[in-house]
Amino acid sequence: MADKNVTIKDVALAAGVSTKTVSNVINGNDDQMRPETKARVKNVIQRLGYKVNHSAQTLKRGRSGVIGFAVPNFDQPFNGYVTDLLTDAARERKYGVVVSTYGKLPDRFDTFVQEAPRLNADGWIILADSPIERHSLIFRQQYPIVIIGDYSAHGLLDMVTMPNVEAARTMTTWLLDCGCRHVAFIGAPPSIVPISENDAFSSDDQRLNAVFAADEGNSHLRLQGYLRALISRNVPVDWRYILPCERLTTGDGAATAFTMIDRGIRPDAVVCVNDAVALGVISALTTANFSVPGDIQVTGFDSIPDDEFSVPPLTTVDPRTDQYITMALDALIQRIEHDDTPPSTFTSGFRIIQRDSTLHE
Repeated sequence: MADKNVTIKDVALAAGVSTKTVSNVINGNDDQMRPETKARVKNVIQRLGYKVNHSAQTLKRGRSGVIGFAVPNFDQPFNGYVTDLLTDAARERKYGVVVSTYGKLPDRFDTFVQEAPRLNADGWIILADSPIERHSLIFRQQYPIVIIGDYSAHGLLDMVTMPNVEAARTMTTWLLDCGCRHVAFIGAPPSIVPISENDAFSSDDQRLNAVFAADEGNSHLRLQGYLRALISRNVPVDWRYILPCERLTTGDGAATAFTMIDRGIRPDAVVCVNDAVALGVISALTTANFSVPGDIQVTGFDSIPDDEFSVPPLTTVDPRTDQYITMALDALIQRIEHDDTPPSTFTSGFRIIQRDSTLHE
């Protein structure tokens, strides 16, 4: 059995190298090292049973080598998908990841950022799913934070977002140019298109102005892109074809699609606010004996892995989530390494992935 008190000096002595060489092998800083030296050190580490003292490393370096990732919850498949991508990308950069949820905390962001230091991460990436007030405690922490999502960081922190307006506009324009005459939108904000009879707007022009005034929130911004596409192609805006969702989940998508059917609304295509909603819409339409895409075409937004396995596979906007995660990690690591330049906002690219939920040209 290996001696539990084996030290880095013991490894260096047995391998015939310096303690610095052993440290470089342990920390992965061995790109310039001769392969036979690296192999010899690793063999000695395994033979002696040397274990890295991570607590001592943290005290010495002043860092834990861990990045925190905060999500509201995991009821959205996108959140789990992003967590997997971030974990893999962080590992490539030799960081571990601790994941925490804030959705059920009182005061959500403010409570979370005060509790986060107990998890001993060097910095946090926070996926925001709701507006962040300018006076929030999130902007007054002593550790690095990067915001990702569709809600403003007010220029006070680095932020990574998606091209929501342009991507939704491109998808809707593509459907119109392919011959669709009536394109619906499912997943509009209930504040814009009310679920109940309590309408906050006295006219449709006022409602349209409210959409175009929005500068954050994925449902507002993607609806804005959809409307811009209609206007650019001189298609009248018919608010009957714009349906709200209380929550942007698969269940809500299905429920809203059934509402659309019950109201006798028969679009040629449906632009959905995200993939979760789109998967629910496809399920409801299929249950109601509508052919997708024969009767009604359906598109999503997010490009989650489940899209390929829906029936039919889902056409979607890929917001280049790989870029999204890379930009967030790079920004956070730079802050961890004491970059004190002014905060920046980064935007990923996008592309349309066409599958069988839409008609092929």
